[in-house]
Amino acid sequence: MGALFGLLTSLSIGTSDLFGRRVVTRCHVLSAMIVFQGAAALVALAVLPFIPGSFAGDDFTRGLVSGFGLGAGLALYYTSLDRAGSAVAAPIVATLSAVIPFAYTALRGHDPPLIGIIGAAAAFGGLGLVTAGGTRGKHVGAGTVWATLSGLGYGIGLSVLVDLSESSGAWPGFGQRLTSVGLMAAVVAARGLPALPPPDVLGFAFLTGVASAAATIFYIVGIWFDPPTTVVGASMFPVMSVIVGRVAYQDSLNARQSIGIVAAVAGVAAVVAA
Repeated sequence: MGALFGLLTSLSIGTSDLFGRRVVTRCHVLSAMIVFQGAAALVALAVLPFIPGSFAGDDFTRGLVSGFGLGAGLALYYTSLDRAGSAVAAPIVATLSAVIPFAYTALRGHDPPLIGIIGAAAAFGGLGLVTAGGTRGKHVGAGTVWATLSGLGYGIGLSVLVDLSESSGAWPGFGQRLTSVGLMAAVVAARGLPALPPPDVLGFAFLTGVASAAATIFYIVGIWFDPPTTVVGASMFPVMSVIVGRVAYQDSLNARQSIGIVAAVAGVAAVVAA
């Protein structure tokens, strides 16, 4: 079940990319983030009554802390997408955002079975091939730096959620989005940027936030079942992002990256089998 919810997390992230990239080409990425995170916060608030659980101070605080990492990670991710495309940005971000929580889950005593470890290694190796295959093109250096910083933010933000208890329901996800939207609003105000994207892409910005909120909810539910497999399944979002980038935004995709995607999918299959 953990792997299933991890994969649903990846699908949701890919969906958010489909809409979000359209928005960030029309406005500053931070202006877009306010709507992304605000819509996600509204969705997280709306689902609170439908996911069993009660408010727990410790878990809610974990959600608030997680929001700093994910808020910064998301803004930096879209910056990297704009600079270097999905073939460079997505695998780097995913590898770091998966390796850091995966290592943390192991350190916390959530020991995965051997086939799960092998599958995770294959998945991460595949992600490495996708990354290596995208190292040619304009602004790759800058895009790689932004993606690395984004992956660190995501990795830390997601690691904070590993110790959540099922009894807290969706409250940590709501706290996460509250911090993220507050962080973005403060930065936008400090820099004097527009608070909203242009009206013609405002709807896409809202849909991006909805998909982003779904990713958080799926991730939290997956953590309840099995943290290691959830982390690995969620790390497969580069496959979704690269496909979206190729089909919708004409990002480049070479043979090495295609092999990497196949390896990543095979690795996830092994994790699911575990």
